[in-house]
Amino acid sequence: MQNVVQKAQEYATKHHAGQFLWTAAREPFIEHPRRVVKLVELSIATDDEIAATWLHDVVEDTPVTIEDILREFGEDIGGMVDGLTDPAHFAGNPDCIRKKWQAERVKDKEPRVKRIKIADQAVNTKMMGFDPPAGWTRGRRMEYITGAKWIVEACVGINTFLEEEFWKTFEASSKEIEKAK
Repeated sequence: MQNVVQKAQEYATKHHAGQFLWTAAREPFIEHPRRVVKLVELSIATDDEIAATWLHDVVEDTPVTIEDILREFGEDIGGMVDGLTDPAHFAGNPDCIRKKWQAERVKDKEPRVKRIKIADQAVNTKMMGFDPPAGWTRGRRMEYITGAKWIVEACVGINTFLEEEFWKTFEASSKEIEKAK
C-alpha cells in the first residue's frame, strides 16, 4: 500500500507536469514543492504535513480543487492545503497587497499550516535572491521578499528552525538583490 507522502508527491508531480518555475533556470515546477518539503522534513513534520507540503500549490496552479484534495487525501491534509491556498480574489493583485492578505490570513491558521508557510516563504525568498523570475526588477524582488517577511512575522514562535532558516535566507537574498543591476 502506498503511503500518503508518496501518494501526495506523485499527485503533485502529475498535476504540475509541464509547468516550469519563472526563474532563469526554468526548472520543472515540482522542484519548488520538493525544496519546501525538504525544509518541512527537517523541522520534524508528520507524514500528513509533508503530504500537504507536496500539495501546497496544486490548487492555485492547476485545475485541481480543494474538493479534489479533500476527496483524495481526507479532511486533515485537505484542511492544511486549504489553509495554504490563496482565495481566488488574491490572484492578480500586486505582490505587496497579496502578501499582506496572506500574512493576515495565516496568522489565525493552525501551527502545521504556519510551519509549511514559513518553509514556502524561505524557498521563495531564496529564489528571489539567487534565481529570480526573468525580467523582475530589483525593486519588485525586494517588495516580494518584504512581503514574505510579513508572512513569517505572522507565524513567529511556531518553529525556531524554520524561522532561523527564513531569516538567514532573507538576509542573504537581500544582499544579493542589492548587488543586482
